[in-house]
Amino acid sequence: MEFSPEQLRGRTAPWGAAAALALAALVAFGLWLRLHALSAEGFGDDEVHKWLAANRYLQGIFSGDDVEHPMLMKWLIAASIFVGSRLGWAPETMTRLPNALAGGVSIVVVALLSRRLFGRGAGILSAALAACSVTLVGYQRVAKEDTLLGLFLMLLLWCLAEAKAAADDGRNHGRWEIFAALSLGGMLASKYFFFLTPIPVVFYLWVRRDSRWRVPLGRWLQLIGVALLLWVAINWSPFLPSTWEYAKSYTTGQQTVHGSLFFMGRIYHNLVEYGLGGTPPWFYAVFAAVKLAPATFICAMLGLSAALLQRRPAHKLMLGWLAVWFLVHSVSGSKWGRFFVSVLPAFLILAGYAAARMIEVLRQPAVRWTAAAAAVLVLPFAEARAAVAHAPHYRLYISALGGGDERVQWYFPHCDYFDAGFREAVQYVASHAEPNAELSTEIDWPAQLYAGWAGRGDLLQTLVRRGRTCRAGRVCYVVVQVGRLYFLNQDAVQNLSRRAPWHVESVGGKDVVKVYRLEPGERPYPDEETPASGPLVRQQ
Repeated sequence: MEFSPEQLRGRTAPWGAAAALALAALVAFGLWLRLHALSAEGFGDDEVHKWLAANRYLQGIFSGDDVEHPMLMKWLIAASIFVGSRLGWAPETMTRLPNALAGGVSIVVVALLSRRLFGRGAGILSAALAACSVTLVGYQRVAKEDTLLGLFLMLLLWCLAEAKAAADDGRNHGRWEIFAALSLGGMLASKYFFFLTPIPVVFYLWVRRDSRWRVPLGRWLQLIGVALLLWVAINWSPFLPSTWEYAKSYTTGQQTVHGSLFFMGRIYHNLVEYGLGGTPPWFYAVFAAVKLAPATFICAMLGLSAALLQRRPAHKLMLGWLAVWFLVHSVSGSKWGRFFVSVLPAFLILAGYAAARMIEVLRQPAVRWTAAAAAVLVLPFAEARAAVAHAPHYRLYISALGGGDERVQWYFPHCDYFDAGFREAVQYVASHAEPNAELSTEIDWPAQLYAGWAGRGDLLQTLVRRGRTCRAGRVCYVVVQVGRLYFLNQDAVQNLSRRAPWHVESVGGKDVVKVYRLEPGERPYPDEETPASGPLVRQQ
């Protein structure tokens, strides 16, 4: 008896030679997009801490900053540094390489998951979208944990789907459950997003009534144990006393510098504890609407509508993924564009599913082949064209539905620029500033790194804060970034905007970093207050 793929019954249909070759070509193209000019943009603030931590790993030191993040990504970066430093690679390339390679692997996993859920046609179309998606490519080139999180989450979902199918066919499903547990361990060793762990439980409970798949309580405990063992083997830093000390200061807010985010023309509080009073809950809905090519977004909405209406097992897996992800991220007061990497493939899979179903309803072979060619042109080709046009600054894409690229500095400038242009601005200051001048920025660690590499360790590094910046009686260079407008610095930014900048860095034809030169005694804030007490460090 034949079942539709959405029932998650039977073995997955094999790719076939043509589809396998197409998938290989897609992976090659997707890898090229992700690996091309990896060092074209300077380090973002978060990336500097990954670079420093990975270098400490190579020296056997596992404490220091960034211990609030798991170890897996830093292990991979350390391996990249070990190889790349001998080959003369740029630091930015070595730090980003593991994520770029993981992004290539994610194309294959998208194909496997989509084929299991919706068939071969959907699998190839989804893989094509994953290979070419300008937004997915851009954010998978950033050295943050979200790419690995998304990769292991998709592996977990694929194993769940295969386990359900095997159980209903009377085949051995235990190995798929073990693979799922290992994927869960890898996911949590990538990022501490424990609130995503209900996804497999939601799926199991939702399909249990109409399935032969049964997981007794003892088996659940066994699988949790497998996941925990892998997590501890890869990620044992949480058991170090120094980590607990750092975590104490982190959870009590002592590591927060900015605590706010510019989004759609205004500044919001951007800390978890603000909940619905922080960055608005529609942040990620807007992100999906304006960061996917219009045809991709429309097809994804069609696929989502079909899933909501039919609610077959494959649909339930996708809906559980989306529901849990959007629920926990939307109610949180802290939101970042890079978090979307772990759910963006769901939109690509749904878009591929919708396009494949529209093609399959056509009966005439000639009409079907014409429709398939049109789907390729309308979906992955549109994403690929946007990716090539925006390379290497892929994240700056805004779709026509969002008003086009002219709106890039209005929607998510912090997330999309990710400190692009800052390296070049610091290098310019380093080559022109007076001895012992002051360099005041929003990201002092990258400023120290790039100034030091330029041989300017004499520059005094400060943060742009009332009562702290430009107070040393020196010539003061204040760096203003378009993506880093906060409650704490908005008065200074507005005040400085009244004068001509001393230096400007542009990306994609738009000014993104401005440097203002202040004489000794000049202040960036229009009125000064008593300096605040206590040290300021970065936000993680």
